Amino acid sequence: MEGDVRRLVDASARAARRAGRHLMENSGRGADARAKAGTHEHDVVTELDAAVEAMISADLTAACPGSAVIGEEGGARGVGGGAASDVRWYVDPIDGTHNFARGLPLFCVSIGLTVDGVPAGGCVYEPARDELYTATAERILRNGRPVERPPERAVPMILTDLPRAGTAADPAELELFTRLLAAADVRRIGSSALALAYVATGRADMAVTPDAFPWDYAAGRVLVTASGGAFTTVPDEPPVPDEPPAPDGPSPTRPGAFAAWRPGLADLGAAVVESLDKFAFLRDWREDDNGLA
Repeated sequence: MEGDVRRLVDASARAARRAGRHLMENSGRGADARAKAGTHEHDVVTELDAAVEAMISADLTAACPGSAVIGEEGGARGVGGGAASDVRWYVDPIDGTHNFARGLPLFCVSIGLTVDGVPAGGCVYEPARDELYTATAERILRNGRPVERPPERAVPMILTDLPRAGTAADPAELELFTRLLAAADVRRIGSSALALAYVATGRADMAVTPDAFPWDYAAGRVLVTASGGAFTTVPDEPPVPDEPPAPDGPSPTRPGAFAAWRPGLADLGAAVVESLDKFAFLRDWREDDNGLA
């Protein structure tokens, strides 16, 4: 099985590199950002998002016929029966779209792989640095080579999107943000997948995001856990449905929060997860999903 997963991760790496080259070649064209329908003005999309996602989807379903691709822009594609119907890809074609549209080199292509609902592999490609992060459950590689973590720093670096943009901050968000500022060097880079890749490779020590969808973290979580770190979602992830989302329809999955950290930060990680669990908007979503609202 491990060999099959590696083959699929290699296929995702080829797709991510091809998509990344396309982004770099067309970064001056089709990069005008507009707000997504039904969201706030901070949640933006470009013409390239959908085009690149379609390119990736075609590559992945060709590499694994019958698998499902759940993307940020296009919902589910390539959903079908057969031996590969238990394989799902979660694709964010441009994670860090706002950065990309403004010419900031902090964006990536993110492709996460699940098999039978279990995270099995991940690929994050950072075109501006030409760095490819890949992982299975057993190992993490950067540009095909094992990653050597740098020495731990006295003050940890935390990458976070706290507080949320485009909405009034939950008081619990501001409280957690204040605590993080007191405990660490805090940065906001605008890409959940890159934040997780940086935690996995030692460029950062923790990543905290209050509202993310599975395509934002499906790849990065595998990078982190393969490096020996920890990854937790809040609320806990719901059971994987028997059937994938309807083709070309939006994912019914609600956004949620996540925290990830390197080895040695378990106490701080547990404290952050406890704080995330107090966010009112996350409690409301949990109650809605449980039929309590």
